[in-house]
Amino acid sequence: MNRLEFLQRLQDSLSGEIPPESVRENLQYYNSYIREEKQKGRDEAEILEELGDPRLIARTIIDTTPGAGDGGFQKYRGDSGYGDMGGYEAESRGYSAESEDGQNGPRTSIHYYDLNKWYWKLLGIVVAIGLLMLVFAIFTGILTILIPILPMLVIVMAIMWVFGG
Repeated sequence: MNRLEFLQRLQDSLSGEIPPESVRENLQYYNSYIREEKQKGRDEAEILEELGDPRLIARTIIDTTPGAGDGGFQKYRGDSGYGDMGGYEAESRGYSAESEDGQNGPRTSIHYYDLNKWYWKLLGIVVAIGLLMLVFAIFTGILTILIPILPMLVIVMAIMWVFGG
C-alpha cells in the first residue's frame, strides 16, 4: 500500500461517519505527516507500516469524535487525488490567510449534534418522565396542604351561604 491508497482507505472509512470538515482535517494531517517523515529520509512503506491499518485509525477517530458513528453525516466530497495535497491553498487547509486581528490560525467551525440517536431519545423520555413526576409531586403537595383545611373551608362557606343569603 502506498500513501495515496492509505489516504483513500482512510477517507472511505471516515466519510459519512464524522463531519466532512473532520474528514478533511484528518486526511490532511496524515498526508502531511507521511510527507514530513519522507523528507526526513524514511521509507514510505516503513511509515505506513508504523501507522497501521487506516480502517483501525478511522475507527479510533470515529470512536473519539462526539456524535459520530451512526452515518448521520454527509459523505466527504473532497479531492480524492492526493497527488499534490501538500500544495493546497491555505484556505483549503482549514486555515484562513489572516483573521480579523491579523493573526494566522485555524478557522472556527460549528459542531452539529445528531439528536436522532437512541441515547438522545432515551434522555428525552427520561426528562419528560421527570417533568411529569415533578408536576405530580407539586399537585400532591398542594393537596396535602389543602385536605386538612378543606373541611374548615366548607363549613365557613356553608355558614356564609346560610347567613349571607
